[in-house]
Amino acid sequence: MADERAIPVTGKRIKALGRAVSWMIPEWQVFIRRPDGTAEQFRFTRKRQLAIIAGMCVIAIWAGTVSTLLTRQPDEIAAKERRLEEMMAATRAAQYRLASSQKMVADIAHEVDLVHTNLLVLAESNAALAKDHPAGKPVLAAARSRVGAEPAWNEDGQPASDEARAVREQVRRLEGSLERLKLAYAQAVQNTDDAASSRIFDAEKMLSRLGIDARQLFDRQQRDGGGRGGPFIPVVASASGDTGLSSLMDRLDHWSGIKAVMQKMPLGEPLRVDYEVNSGFGGRSDPLNHRAGIHEGVDLGAPFGSSVYATGEGVVESAGPRDGYGLTIEIDHGGGVSTRYAHLSRIKVKEGQRVTRATVIGMLGNTGRSTGPHLHYEVRLSDTPKDPLKFIAAGEDAPKAW
Repeated sequence: MADERAIPVTGKRIKALGRAVSWMIPEWQVFIRRPDGTAEQFRFTRKRQLAIIAGMCVIAIWAGTVSTLLTRQPDEIAAKERRLEEMMAATRAAQYRLASSQKMVADIAHEVDLVHTNLLVLAESNAALAKDHPAGKPVLAAARSRVGAEPAWNEDGQPASDEARAVREQVRRLEGSLERLKLAYAQAVQNTDDAASSRIFDAEKMLSRLGIDARQLFDRQQRDGGGRGGPFIPVVASASGDTGLSSLMDRLDHWSGIKAVMQKMPLGEPLRVDYEVNSGFGGRSDPLNHRAGIHEGVDLGAPFGSSVYATGEGVVESAGPRDGYGLTIEIDHGGGVSTRYAHLSRIKVKEGQRVTRATVIGMLGNTGRSTGPHLHYEVRLSDTPKDPLKFIAAGEDAPKAW
C-alpha cells in the first residue's frame, strides 16, 4: 500500500517540475518575413534551449579548469626553479669550500717558506756575530788583563751581549712559530686531502651503481685530454719536510678529472616541465601491435612542443629522421656513454655541435612510430641500453658529490 501511495506522489512531483521548467524556459516562436512576402516560422523548443544551456555550462567548466591549471603552472615552475637554484647554490658552496682549503694550504706554505728564510738569515747573522769576537781561553785571559774585569760568555764561547741575546731570543720565537706553522700546514693538507678523497669516493660510488667505471673514464680522459707539457719546476721543499703535499696535488688533480667526467655524464633531466613516465624501461606490451617486446628507453609524456635539453656535455653524433624513431638526436658523452632523443617535432642542433645541459636540442613531438606526443629517451653504455631513470635519480644527488 505504501508503494502504491508513493507512485502518485512521485508523478505529481515530476509534473510540478515539468511545469516549473515550462515556466522558466518557454518555447519561442520566431517569424521571418521574406522579400517575396511569404513568412516562415521557427520554433525554439525547450529541448534545444536545454541543450544550449548544457553546452554553455560545459564550456564554463572547461574554461574554469583551464584557468586553474594555468594559474598553478607558474607556481610549480617557480618551485622547480627554486629547487634548481638551491642545488646550484650547494654546488657553488662546496666548490668554494674546496677552493678556500686549497688557498689556505698555499698561504700556509708561503708563510712556512718565509719563516724558513728568516731562520737562515738570522743564523747567518748569529755566525757573523761569533766571528767578530775571540772564543778561546788565551784570548779570554788577555781580555781579563786588559779590561780588568771578566765579561759574560756563554757555553759556546759566544759573547752574551744584549744584541746576541736578542738574536737568540728571536730565533727561538721563530722556531716556535715554525713548529706551529708546520702543524697547521700538515693539518690543512690532511683536511683537504680527506675532503677530496671523500668526494672522489662518493662520485665513483654513484657512477659504479650506474655500471660506469669512473677510474677507467678518468684514465681515458687523461690520455685523450689534449696536449700538456712544459719544463718541470719542482715544488720548493718547505721546512716541514714531507707534509703529503705531492699526494694532495695528485688527489686534487684526480678530483678535477672526476668532476669533468661527472659533468659529461647524462645525469640531467631531458624535460624541465612536468612530465609523466608513460612507459618504463625493459619488457612491455607494444602500444601499437600489443605484442610483448623490449623497450630500450623510457617514454616521457609532456605537452607538444616542450623544449628538450641535453642531459650532459657531449657532441651531437647524429640529428635527423630515423626509422621507427622519427626525428632523432644522438649525443656522444665520451667513454662509451651516449644518449638518444626520439619522436621530436623539431631539431635545433646539428651534427658535430658541442652541447651542455643548458642546450635546447629539440622540441617534443609525435614523429615516427608513436601513438601521441612524448619523448623517447635512451641512455647507452658501450651501445648497451641502460635504465635512464636511474641516471636521472643519480643526477638529483650529483651536486652533493660535486
